[in-house]
Amino acid sequence: MDAPHPRAPGRGRGFLPTILVTAALSALLTGCAVNGRVAPAPELASSGWSDPAALAPVADFDAYVRGVTEELRSHRLPFDPSRADAELGQVAPFRVPPGPACQAGERRGIAVLVHGLSDSAFAMRDMAASLARQCFESRVLLLPGHGTRPADLMAVDHEDWLGHVQAAVSQAARESDFVVTAGFSLGAALALTVAADSPGEVDAVIGLSPAYRIRSTFLARQARWVAAFRPWLNAGPRVEFARYAAMPTRGIASTMATLGRMDARIDGRGALRVPWLVVQSEDDEVVDVAGNRRFFTASAGDARSVFLNYTSAAPTPAPASGDRVVWLPAADAPLRVVGLSHLSVHIAPDNPHYGVTGSYRNCGSVPFRQEHEIQACRQAERVWYGVSGQSPPAGEAGARATFNPHYPDLERRIGRFLDTVDPRRGDTVASQ
Repeated sequence: MDAPHPRAPGRGRGFLPTILVTAALSALLTGCAVNGRVAPAPELASSGWSDPAALAPVADFDAYVRGVTEELRSHRLPFDPSRADAELGQVAPFRVPPGPACQAGERRGIAVLVHGLSDSAFAMRDMAASLARQCFESRVLLLPGHGTRPADLMAVDHEDWLGHVQAAVSQAARESDFVVTAGFSLGAALALTVAADSPGEVDAVIGLSPAYRIRSTFLARQARWVAAFRPWLNAGPRVEFARYAAMPTRGIASTMATLGRMDARIDGRGALRVPWLVVQSEDDEVVDVAGNRRFFTASAGDARSVFLNYTSAAPTPAPASGDRVVWLPAADAPLRVVGLSHLSVHIAPDNPHYGVTGSYRNCGSVPFRQEHEIQACRQAERVWYGVSGQSPPAGEAGARATFNPHYPDLERRIGRFLDTVDPRRGDTVASQ
């Protein structure tokens, strides 16, 4: 119901020029389709994040939040100028204390959460709340180059991203003896890399729609060379406050450099000794879902590791004996969901922006959808949610899925995983 899977260059109807395919990958990662409109000039001029290391969370997380918030205040271009302060508060890094159901003063540990490429801290809002209900203190980062304007991604690279995540993890490890890293898409690769680099500091890692393996990998790897003559893969204007639409080529190049670092650190053969939970949708339009499963199978060295895979296929595949891959149904008729997109797995149905009654609906844009489909999506009171190739019922409008109707169940499964790896609760869970 949005951009189709990027296809490799070739002959016939499936052919797309290399640049357009790579731009399509950028569009999928950012949640927006390539279009002919151009972002306002200030969005395409770098302004902030000139010294990312100075803003890293080194000594005190609250000081980090204040420093990054000031960076946003100085350099952010609001989507809606009348809501500039409210937007700033929603995209900035934040922390969530353990939930009210936890015993007074109880903090099981600290969870460090990392968003994806072009995204902001808002993307991890629901997961932060879920982990807080598990009695963790959730600390949500804002990666350098994000939250201000798209051109600021040209001022940073993967080393800046990894440096921020590593600093946050080391800070958390000094304050707690149970640290979890959790990330979405690019953030999942960053979280996993730091977990592998810091086995003594990280006790569990969670990957949500992880970009461990992505589609059109060959084309994306050319981004570092393409950047010399095409600095922007997509220069379209924003369509919402929480993430960029325009994407500099360097952003894709830095993403691929992150994956290169991850692969150099985790080379299979059960190399990752940290308990690892992966959650993805089989319908994901961005990641190589089969490649992710192979990577997990080869690399997960801890027996408590689990892979949750949503699928719109019926019947749901039965797991093989001893298989750590759990298949879950994606569709949900009451909430009008036929499949889960890359952007939806970690988002709750009641999310105020991306949820069922949220303020944003992803209707896509040309050339990936026909104009009449886009208009039907925009004008319909209710739509069906899914991904490319999944048609809504006849006469109904369709939109790209932006939430997970099974999120409450996912929260419970994440809770069980954390109980299993928590040394204070593991024996109790194992006996159940």
